[in-house]
Amino acid sequence: MKSRNDVFLARQPIFDRQRKVAAYELLFREDESGEARVTDDARATAQVIAHAFGRLGLNSVIGGSAGFVNVDAEMLMSGRVERLPRDRVLLELLETVTIDCAVVERCSTLKHLGYRLALDDVCSVSREMEPLLDIVDVVKIDILQLEPEALELLVRRLRLHPAKLLAEKVDTLERARRCVELGFDLFQGYFFARPSLLMA
Repeated sequence: MKSRNDVFLARQPIFDRQRKVAAYELLFREDESGEARVTDDARATAQVIAHAFGRLGLNSVIGGSAGFVNVDAEMLMSGRVERLPRDRVLLELLETVTIDCAVVERCSTLKHLGYRLALDDVCSVSREMEPLLDIVDVVKIDILQLEPEALELLVRRLRLHPAKLLAEKVDTLERARRCVELGFDLFQGYFFARPSLLMA
């Protein structure tokens, strides 16, 4: 039974091309069932930060690795994000963030402060996104949303920028092999590892 004091958090490893853990994505969980049920991005992010950086402690959650933390527009633009340790986190901009001049400027400021940034669930490149591609460190591509030819074209397009490419939602050996062939740098998905629940 869930107690008021229970802390729930999940982490899913992100692997490099050598199948070594490069980072963990920190994920909000409502209870011990391990289900996300996110209805409020800002609240979910706040809970993840409170649990990972507070009760559980960052070292016990991600060890010496980096942690991807989902950030919505409100969190991105707030001063609270600058309380996070820049050497331990990557700020992952959720797909719900509307990219405009203010967001690009804020990301540029955070980058100059030493923060690393990631774009989540990218399936295409818009004109608004273009300036961000030279700022962010990682672009996460939802490979399940794209036909093989479209995926190849997107990878080729993104290779014009310095960001590392992360294949997310890789769920089969065949898809994992294809992503390796396409030159992805990082990999995440059920084929490699499911999220594991952490509790305190």
